[in-house]
Amino acid sequence: MDRAVILGTFEFIGFSLCKYLLEQGCEIDGVHFGKEDDDAITHEKRLTIGRNANFYEINYNEWIKSAELQKSDTIFIDIYDLYIRNGIAALREKELIEGFLLKNLALFQTLQVKIAFLFPIQWVKDMSRTHSRLEDAIKVLKENDIFVSSFYLPVIYGPWQPKEFSFYQSIAKERVIISEREWIHDAIFIDDLILFLSSGPDRNSDESFLLKSNIKGHWRKCADYLSIDYNENWRSPDLAIGKVTERTIHCSVNISDGLEKQRKQFISLESPDGL
Repeated sequence: MDRAVILGTFEFIGFSLCKYLLEQGCEIDGVHFGKEDDDAITHEKRLTIGRNANFYEINYNEWIKSAELQKSDTIFIDIYDLYIRNGIAALREKELIEGFLLKNLALFQTLQVKIAFLFPIQWVKDMSRTHSRLEDAIKVLKENDIFVSSFYLPVIYGPWQPKEFSFYQSIAKERVIISEREWIHDAIFIDDLILFLSSGPDRNSDESFLLKSNIKGHWRKCADYLSIDYNENWRSPDLAIGKVTERTIHCSVNISDGLEKQRKQFISLESPDGL
């Protein structure tokens, strides 16, 4: 792709995707959910990509009112990270659906825009009721021949993983609290996810993808490496698998190497001078 719009450009997945696409020479409109007083992590991310001439940052409050799109744009909407940090309210769902997605159907058709939603895997559990308004909007988009892909993700780990995850807490030597929002039945390394997503929206528009690792028990093996205590009897709940296409993501690094990359990046933020 030549150009992309990323809603959540300073979130975990959004930032990693943005950074990778910029390195590939892609132009990015980075839409930021945050407020004016950003934390140190956001500031560091902005320093990492903000000087790239192909990157243009815009606040979500401004973008949602007057989004400017170009032909063949791919729009990534990172709902996964908002869910993980319990920040879905920042999306302003009604405004996103009615004021942007449904309002611009003709524009999407004319410009041949592609839209990719990044969801937590928990949303597959009951797609008929859970977050039905957004699912209904996706149905309308598809009925109007808009190219839409949905990706349902387990735990994603690696550099820049946020503090809500148990892997981060362990690496930071904090008290580990495994949130109910953390899908402890599978995991995917961030670089492998980004490589897949960077080509994913070019697949069939009528498909939704449940992404899983090729390593059985990936999350538990990560937890064991970090010596995280967890309940051995946890069982994976039933998912509405018939409504999505399962896609296996190959892990390109050893689990230990992936976690050590995350640890190294965490330490570099804590001690920028390497002290």
